[in-house]
Parts: sequence; structure tokens; C-alpha cells
Amino acid sequence: MITGDLDTELARSLTSLAADGWLPAESQFAPGGTWRPGPGGDAAAYSTSVTFEIARLSGKSPTDLAAALASSLRALAWIDSAESTGEGYLTVTVTPQALAQSAVRMAAAGASCASSSILRGSTALVTPWPDLAAATGWEQAWRDQADTMTGRLAQAAGATVTITSEWERGRDRSRRARDGSSPVQAAVAYLGASSVRYRLARTLPGNVLQLEQLSQASARDTDPLYVVQQAHAEAASNLRWAADLDIEPRDPGDRLASLLDTRSEQALLGLLSFLPVRVAAAARRRRPDEVPRYLEDVSAAWMACRQTSPALPFGGHAAPADPDRVAARLLLAEAVRVVLAAGLALTGITASDRL
Repeated sequence: MITGDLDTELARSLTSLAADGWLPAESQFAPGGTWRPGPGGDAAAYSTSVTFEIARLSGKSPTDLAAALASSLRALAWIDSAESTGEGYLTVTVTPQALAQSAVRMAAAGASCASSSILRGSTALVTPWPDLAAATGWEQAWRDQADTMTGRLAQAAGATVTITSEWERGRDRSRRARDGSSPVQAAVAYLGASSVRYRLARTLPGNVLQLEQLSQASARDTDPLYVVQQAHAEAASNLRWAADLDIEPRDPGDRLASLLDTRSEQALLGLLSFLPVRVAAAARRRRPDEVPRYLEDVSAAWMACRQTSPALPFGGHAAPADPDRVAARLLLAEAVRVVLAAGLALTGITASDRL
């Protein structure tokens, strides 16, 4: 994926600078997973603050480091520009074709599209998904979900994991609260296990008290999981309808970038490319809530894209006449479907193709 490619080239550039004696041994630096959206809203722009950490360790200035790294990265054919920005950040803009092809690569990767080697060398514990209906209260339910999810995120990001069984975790805890006295058990009975699990997953540390609202009738009307499941189902339905219309999947090749050129398509492409980084960052920071919120951003971007740049006719929206543009938009729909399914799996939820 693009962020992984950028990590590889950044590490290579650091190695080269160290070999030339301009930097200390590159083994001191860990640039992986530091990319964020670039300034100015360009979907193809990626920035990193790793230069500030390297500057602290090497004695170089962040601005000089960013300039040196940018000079090396500019030689790559798939990088459109690279420069020092904002007092020492390194900002790289990839070519339109590289950005568009990232969707093809993510779709082809399937469930592994969330995987990376960003946390390679670290360790994590992977436990079974907790039985939420057995939790004695919201604090326990949130902690069990956060601990399990953080381990799964770290595993996806390349950490070395120890996998424990339910027995090792403590089977006696799974037998608690079966008398109907737990508010979590009541919420699971009312809203469903997936809905409760997702709300636990997206709850920020320290905000557990807000989960008490799930006992209210209005909780059914404001289900954040539905938004993500709906977007996944909409993406899947595009592919299903295309098959019904005998539209064969195909890669438009070199035309792909020019076919996915609307503002909504570009924004969606940029957002999709950050899945592995978001997963690794959520694990590193022990903030699993960042992944569901990322999925909600992808869902909103996809629904906007579907309205403005549909692949197939629906609700009065005309489909493009160019078969290659139809194929390109279906490729984008497949990338969205794959990313949302992979993200939901990391929260312990199975994506639905139909609602």
C-alpha cells in the first residue's frame, strides 16, 4: 500500500544517509507508520514528523533532514513531489496513478489490507473476543473489549503475539452476570451483541459512563454501527448489481487515475490508503476507538462518492457512458467493501453484504 511503500523508501533513504556518514546508524530510527494527511487537503499528499525525532537523536535540524530525505525521494517515478514543510515536516505527494492503483491493491489484498509491519519487534497479547453479555458492568465490558481489540490491532500491524485461550483468560469470568442483573446483558438483549460491541469499541478512554445511555429507547435510533454496515452493504450491492447486468470486472490500467478524478473519488482514495497506519497507531497508542471512527469517515466519504460519482444508475443518478469509468468506480467500490470489512473484523464484528 502507499503508506507502506513510503515507509520502505523512507527507511532506504535513511540507510543511504547513514552510509554516507550524514546520519548515525539507521538502526536507531523507526520511521514506520508516521504518515498523516498532507497540508492543503491534497488527497495524494502525505506528511511525517519523523524528522523531528531523528533530529533529536542525530543533532541535525528537522528542516535539513526533511530537505535531504526529500531530495532522495524525488528520484522515484511514482512520487510527484517531496519537500520540507512547516519548519521541518517531510511532505510527499504521490502521482495520481499511484493513488488510484492503491485502491486496486487494497481490493486485491482482501482482509490483509489492514496489515503492515509497522509494529514489528513489539509484542502483544491476543485474547478471545469477550462475552459481553457476561460482563458485570460497563467498565469491565469496555476494558475487556479494548484489551482484546488492541491485541488484534497490534497483530495486524506486525507485532509478535501470544495467543491465549478463553480458559487461560479465566472461564469463571465468562459465567458472571447471567442472572439478568447486568446493564450490559440488558443492552445486548435489546440492541444485539454487534451493536453493543461496536459502541464499546468506539468509546474513548474515560467516557465509559456514556454507555449507560444504551438502556434508553433512543439508543436504537442512533446506532453508529448501522452507518458502517450500510456503507459496506451499499458497496457490496454495486458489485452484485454489476454482476446481474453482466458487467465483467476489469482493470482500466493506465487510464485509472484519469477515471477516478472527481473530488469525492480523490478524497476517498486518500482516506482508504491510511487504513494500515490507523490500525498501527490505534494499537501503539492503546486507542482502539480510533479504528471505528476511521471506518465512519470512510463510510461517509463513500456515501458522498456514491451520490456524486455513481458506477451504476440509481435513484435518478445516471451511470457513466464510458465502460472503463464504470469499471474504475466498481474497483473503488470493491476497495471500500474490503476496507470496511477488514476494519469491522478488527472490532470483532462481521460485515453484512445486505441490510
